[in-house]
Amino acid sequence: MNLKIRYLSLVCLITFLILVGIFAGPTNASFEDAIHGLLFSGEGLMNTIIWDIRIPRIVVCLLVGGNLGLAGVLIQLSTRSPLGDPNLFGIGGGAAIFLATISAGIVSVGQFGVFLGCIVSSVIVAILLAKLISTVDLTPTKLAIMGIAVGALTITIGTSVISHGRVFPTQVIGLVAGSFTSSNWTVVYYLLPTFIICSLTSVMFSHKFYPIMLGDILSRSLGVNPLKTRTITMGLVGILSGASVYAAGLVGFVGLTSPHIAKTIVGKTPINLIIGSSLIGALTTMFADQVARLLFAPTELPVGMATTVIGAPMMMYMAAKLK
Repeated sequence: MNLKIRYLSLVCLITFLILVGIFAGPTNASFEDAIHGLLFSGEGLMNTIIWDIRIPRIVVCLLVGGNLGLAGVLIQLSTRSPLGDPNLFGIGGGAAIFLATISAGIVSVGQFGVFLGCIVSSVIVAILLAKLISTVDLTPTKLAIMGIAVGALTITIGTSVISHGRVFPTQVIGLVAGSFTSSNWTVVYYLLPTFIICSLTSVMFSHKFYPIMLGDILSRSLGVNPLKTRTITMGLVGILSGASVYAAGLVGFVGLTSPHIAKTIVGKTPINLIIGSSLIGALTTMFADQVARLLFAPTELPVGMATTVIGAPMMMYMAAKLK
């Protein structure tokens, strides 16, 4: 199948899920009411539901999915580990610890301060991980084990901080398992430029991954500094992960699965993997959110439960293939 047709197919699937997100919901409103709300020609309540609840949630969902898909492929390309995932490797956990201090009342800042704090926390973990990978010769198996250990440590610290504060169970679930219930236009304004800048930087940087994929020794002989390349790449991963955790908490396995699905659809070249993983991350997260939102409506499931059902079997399969 032509590559353009494959990309177009992904865009069409995403568009279909966007329409589901706009017109399907737990309210008793008809399809006609939703159309009027979308066109600002209906009752005030329906206008509010469509434009202040559903559409911001859809945009945040797509951006978070795109962030995680892009972060996942950047980790896998720069570390050569098929189990690379920002949350699995504890990078998202850095932001989770910061959010835990906010939820527990230990730190008090404004919304932009929370967003910036999440990014800085994740970037610190990501760069430390990049330094460790570049100074210690790690096989994919050892790297995966180390990443999972770092991830478990950050989650443990985060939940310990939360346990000492007056935090509602729904807040804990939203942080640990992911949720888009708090999505609004302010979150969109923070996420959109972050995604655009990181995506463009990743595309411009994609040629650096060809030597990195051959190993550190060969990449040096080809004039590419593995430590510098990996540090910049992991810095981007930290920004993407921190922004995603700020918006939706820890949404697991999207970063792990998106690059592997992208390989089968758009090929294995870095540029196609970067674009394809972002689209598939958005598609996967959007699908998972619709399942979480509509399956037991009006009760919502954490979106992380749906992504785990998709990602956990793939992780077990990939782990079995590691040597």
